[in-house]
Amino acid sequence: MEILQFITDVGFPIGSSCLGMYFVFLTLKFLLDSVLEKIKSLIGIIKQLDKRVTGMSNDILNIDSLVSQALEIPPEKPIKKVE
Repeated sequence: MEILQFITDVGFPIGSSCLGMYFVFLTLKFLLDSVLEKIKSLIGIIKQLDKRVTGMSNDILNIDSLVSQALEIPPEKPIKKVE
């Protein structure tokens, strides 16, 4: 009954527009919550991939040093970045 009193006080066009805005708010909230869940899962996947890349990079450096020692070749020096 409070909604009917509100519509009576402010008029039908204003009352219906307020109800429409509430509907849009609920729809956007539902959509953004689902998007937020997907983003969180993607962030987790990216963090796991970053850990794997870091581990693989360390493995490659170890293999490089072992091969350099076995073949008596000096290990490669890191390339300096040009600014």
